[in-house]
Amino acid sequence: MSKEFVEYTVYQLKEMPRQDFINELGTFTTSLDFKYSTSQEKSWGDCYDYLNNEFQNTTIYDQCILLFEYCLPFTNYRRPDVIMLFNGKVIVLEFKRKDIDLIQDVDQLRGYLNFLRKFHDETQRMNLLVEGALILTTNNENHIVSAIGFTLIKGKGLINLLNDFNNRNPLDRESSLLWANSSYEPSKNVLKATFNMFMNDDLSMIKNISEHELQNVLDVLHRLTIESHQKKRLIFLTGVPGAGKTLALLHTLYKLNEDRFRSVFLTGNGPLEKVLSYLLSNAETGADGEALIKGVLAYKKAYFNRGTKQPFLNRKIPSTILFDEAQRAWNEKQMGASYGMSEPELILKVQGEAASQNGYTNIVASIGFGQSIYKGEEDEFETWVKVLEKSNYQDWEIYAPSNLKGKLGHLSNIVYVNDLNLATSIRSNFIDTSSFIEAVLNADVITAKEEYQKLCEQGYFIHMVDNLNSAKRYLEKNAIETGDKFYGLISSSNMNLNDHKQFLGNARMIQQSDTKETIGKWYFKDSSKLDAIATEFVCQGLELNIPIVYFGGDFLVNDEKWQVKPTKHYEDRETTIRNIYRVLLSRGRIGMLLFVPNKKDCIDTLSFLKNIGIERYDI
Repeated sequence: MSKEFVEYTVYQLKEMPRQDFINELGTFTTSLDFKYSTSQEKSWGDCYDYLNNEFQNTTIYDQCILLFEYCLPFTNYRRPDVIMLFNGKVIVLEFKRKDIDLIQDVDQLRGYLNFLRKFHDETQRMNLLVEGALILTTNNENHIVSAIGFTLIKGKGLINLLNDFNNRNPLDRESSLLWANSSYEPSKNVLKATFNMFMNDDLSMIKNISEHELQNVLDVLHRLTIESHQKKRLIFLTGVPGAGKTLALLHTLYKLNEDRFRSVFLTGNGPLEKVLSYLLSNAETGADGEALIKGVLAYKKAYFNRGTKQPFLNRKIPSTILFDEAQRAWNEKQMGASYGMSEPELILKVQGEAASQNGYTNIVASIGFGQSIYKGEEDEFETWVKVLEKSNYQDWEIYAPSNLKGKLGHLSNIVYVNDLNLATSIRSNFIDTSSFIEAVLNADVITAKEEYQKLCEQGYFIHMVDNLNSAKRYLEKNAIETGDKFYGLISSSNMNLNDHKQFLGNARMIQQSDTKETIGKWYFKDSSKLDAIATEFVCQGLELNIPIVYFGGDFLVNDEKWQVKPTKHYEDRETTIRNIYRVLLSRGRIGMLLFVPNKKDCIDTLSFLKNIGIERYDI
């Protein structure tokens, strides 16, 4: 399907049978890979009834185009109910089968209006005003109320509102379809405000590594991406956890977009996307983190039209993609038959089209190893290698650090640049915990003990606790002495909270599916309350000063070896569970607490950690 909306004129809607209308919206929704319920069908029918009742006694608006379920570009298919287009104005209608309006309904509508004003290219180019109405269809007051930023219609009244707007001249069909196929384009004001916030404000939560410490890699990325060229370039940036890969991409992102929109920061890590968006938003200044921080799923849906002979939607594609944690890109199996390719290949195809549009393109992909934590990611970097071996991509220039020679050395279109590898973790005041973590994961007591002593000498601390009160006492005491309350509970997503209530009380689990506000607030404000636990999906790519790593039972020592608890949803259970704990154990900036319950199945784990030299805190 080449369109991402369903359109009728008002006249066509009036002539269309009700069930045909519902069926077409259902078919369209299914084509987007969304399921719909009986409740959704009732809502579509309610919308049909309302519009027909409003328009039945007038022909003034018969030629006006109605866009149903319009997919806002680059938003993972956020869809207002109805959009009407007039000369000089866009009107968004959101229908609710309710008697009263709820705050979430208002927020939803305001979000649509905000997007169209700030990020919709044709709305800006055509200089269209954006208005919105929340319509409560089961309310019998038949009353129009002016609210802050929108209009509330209680029952009947849409025609009266349209008449008040003096919207007698609908946008012609050609212009309406041009508007509907708009590209995603942040306004210059939003870009400038977000750029200034990133470059000038104190964002220590993500900018704990200085630009000076990354200068060599920033210089290389500047030369390869920001300086003009007429090439298709794929640039790999590697590094150990905490070395600053994400920050290097963010610096490049904002330098690229200083004057105009040219690039996006792309990640398959949903919580990282949400936290960065949350952090880089400021209503007072107009900064908006969502302007440039996007998820891979939204990118795929925005620019690739799968299952058709015309795979590229008629939209302008950003010239540069900065793809963080690109080793987590899905393989072909996880992408499914409708795509018929892996995520790396899809991105190369889309950015190849971007090169046709713009005359050049860049993909900068940061790669970490041993951090795949979801199905479809098990192949890690090999997914990229398999694609680059194909003849279709021999016209790409590839730049990579020399540590990838073993994987890419057979390719002829590659240039090696040593400054594209960040070999030292500078997360914890240049204390590199990676050797210690690998020894722990290998159950190598001797090496882990040696590495732990090195960490202690450098000021990094690790303590064991076997109950939450001990952890709280330690952290509260530390906060009094240092003023540092940037700590929180993290755990594998396989933990069953009901099994561990005696240790964690009524703590809830923060998952990838939670909202930007929930994850952002936990990370920046609420984590120290210790009433919620972030899983590996939430904390990957992010750090706390002192995380409390909970060993919940899926990874415990038994007979001097790590034992992985059986789980159903991993193709390679052993590797994935180890990767999860590699992520969890590398989240601490200055130290960490290991929360291991004092119970029978944890005895060997407690003994293992004690033999390394990690002491129990119990005061």
